[in-house]
Parts: sequence; C-alpha cells; structure tokens
Amino acid sequence: MERLHAVDALRALALLGILSVNIWYFAFPENLTGGGRSAGLTEGATGADAGALAGADQWVAFAATAIFEGKSYVIFSFLFGLSFVLQWSAAHRAGVSEVSRSQRRFTALAILGVLHGIFLFVGDILLAYAVLGFALLGMRRISTRAAVLLAAALWAVVALAILGLGALTWWLESSPMMDAAAMSPEAMESSGLILAGEEARGAYAGGLGSYLAFQLSAYALVAPSMLLVQGPIAFAAFLLGLVIGRARMLERIIAGEITTTRLVSIMLPALVVGGALSVTAAWMVWGGDASADGLGTDTLSAGLIFLAGPIQATGYVLAALLILRHRAFGWLVRVLAPAGRMSLSNYLGQSLVLALLFSALGSPLGLGLAGELSASQVGAVVVVLWLGQLGLSHLWLRFFDRGPVEAPLRAWTYAVTPFPVKPAQSHPSA
Repeated sequence: MERLHAVDALRALALLGILSVNIWYFAFPENLTGGGRSAGLTEGATGADAGALAGADQWVAFAATAIFEGKSYVIFSFLFGLSFVLQWSAAHRAGVSEVSRSQRRFTALAILGVLHGIFLFVGDILLAYAVLGFALLGMRRISTRAAVLLAAALWAVVALAILGLGALTWWLESSPMMDAAAMSPEAMESSGLILAGEEARGAYAGGLGSYLAFQLSAYALVAPSMLLVQGPIAFAAFLLGLVIGRARMLERIIAGEITTTRLVSIMLPALVVGGALSVTAAWMVWGGDASADGLGTDTLSAGLIFLAGPIQATGYVLAALLILRHRAFGWLVRVLAPAGRMSLSNYLGQSLVLALLFSALGSPLGLGLAGELSASQVGAVVVVLWLGQLGLSHLWLRFFDRGPVEAPLRAWTYAVTPFPVKPAQSHPSA
C-alpha cells in the first residue's frame, strides 16, 4: 500500500503537541509529585505578586494548556489505532497471522515503555499503548456501532468522574467545615504527602542516585494513572482509529472524495466547543494569580481538559487534513512527513534530549536546568527541538528507510533486516 504522507505529516504535528505538553514535567519535576502545577513562576516577585506568572510566561503556559494539553495524545492514539488496521491488512496480504505479529510488537513496546518510564520520562505512554493494544487485538472484529458507543462511554465516564471529583474537592476546600489550609500544597508538603518543589528539583537535577530514586518513586505514582485515567481515553481513540481505518475514511478525505463543506461543518463546531472548554480550563489554572488556585480548581480544570480533548482533536485532525490534502500545501507535507514516519524515534528522542537538558543526566555537561527556565524559555526549547527533529528526520531518511527505533522494532515484529539502506531513487516523504 502506498504510504499516506499527509497522515505522516499529521503525526509530526501531533509530536509537536506531545512535546509542548511533556516538557513541563521535565522543566518542573514537581509537577510529577502531585504538588500542583508549575510553569516558570516569576522569580523575585514579592507581596501580592508573589507566585504570579509574568505576562509573556503566563500566555505561554495558557497556550500550552488551551491548544495542546489533552488533545495531542488523543490524536497520537487515534493514529496508533489506525496503524493497527494497516498492519493487520499487511499481515493478511502476506498470508501470516496478525495475532503473532501484534503480540511481538506489543511486547516490545511494553519493554520500551518500562525502560523509557524509569530512565527518562515517567509519563511514558508506550506501556499503556502495549497493554491497550492487546485489548484492541482481542476486539479487532468489534462492530462499528459497538466501537463508537464504547469509545463515547469511556470518554464520558473518565471526564465526568474527574469533573465530579474536582467539584467535590472544590466544595470541601470552600466548606467552613473543612480547614482549607490543611488541603493546600504547602500543608501536604510539610506533612510529607508530596515532595516540595525545591526538593523535587534538587533530587531530579542532583546526582545520578537521587535522579533514579526520584524516577522510581514518581513512576510508581504516575504509571497507574496513565493506565487508569489516560488509558481509557487512549483506548477510545484506538477504537475510533480502528473504525476510521476499516472505512478508509482518511484515504477518502485525502483523495477529496468528501467535500470541504461537509468536513468544515464538522470541524468548526468541534473547534468552537472544544476550544471553549479548553480556554476555560486554561484560565482556571493560568488566569490571574496561579498561586491562589487549589487542588479543586486544578482537578476541575483537568476534567474540562479531558472533556474537551476528543472534541477539539477532531477539529484539529479535519483542519490539518483539509490543509494537507490541498495541492498548494504539498511542500508542507514534504517538510513534515519524515518526522511522522519515524514518530517513535522522535517521541523517545524528545525525552532523551529533555532529560539531558533538565535532569541529572545533563549535570556533567553543565545542564540539569530543572526549575531554572521561564515559561517563555521553555516554549523556545519546544520550537527549537521540534524544528531540529524535522531536520534530522529528513537527514536520517536520506540513508535509511526507517527510523533508528522503528527499524529494530520492525525487525523483531516482521523478521526483516533492521537497517535497510535507502534505495537510490528519491522517496516521496524524504
């Protein structure tokens, strides 16, 4: 089958969103310990301005939440589910079982995920993808109606549960029967329930031993939530990817078989509704004095993010495909597609670079910058790193057919040569 280069380009855009969300957990590791949200608080502020974000920094943090948070991993998960259909179709054409290939692939992803989570980024999604992939494999013949209903139910249950928990927490914080101070991050830090910001940064950017201890403790805290909270939303996206893939819907959109008017009629409401929910969620945590927010506000914001994610992601996907399928933007597809072709390598590569930049892994190089950059500087890192990955992906695919992680993963899954040299003829996405 001919590669869908516009879909590779869409995957590269999703990588930008993944980077824009994940980087805050590297730059401010206290975000991993349950102590609220940090994003480059203004240094040296005093009095009423203490803890408030500077103007530019506030807008960067606001934009990261409103535009990317909760949306990018939904798109990434949707494309992951779509890839199952393509791989299973390839297995059928080759006359082999899609089950054995998938089991080998998911096993490799699980191993990669655990290593990635422990040594680089505790917010790893690959382990969840592997576990959910086994579940999807068992449900691969689910009907379209059942898949859509199950996806909607998973999304609604998770979003409403978090919103309900947030509303309850907010009510308890504001209730005269409860001591709001006892539920503050400062009180929880003093009681040892969570790690203080400075302590978390010191452990993360200190020696190798303290870094590994921090990673293990944070991974034990975050990994279950990835499976139990983000996992159902990712599985819902898998199911939609399965349905869309079986209907060859993306191929039809890219080929122009579905009119622009019909796509826009879905895209605009999705962007408006999802955007309104996301802007509200972003304002709750980054609008005004961020230090005044409590656990209830943060949880309500998270619930709105989960509620908005699939809606806004739908608008993003349709908007991107409308642009990428247009002949005038063929150059954009050629620029983006190579990074999407090696998305797994780029996903892991992002974590490696960010860990070197912010953690103890980079301290021997004079780095270990956790907590030292403002939100604006973090945003600049996102842009530079993503553009660098676009360039390196082009360079790599001039010599190889697959990325440095995709090649051995394919060798394990399909029993082929790991690093085939690129043929002399030019490749459409290289």
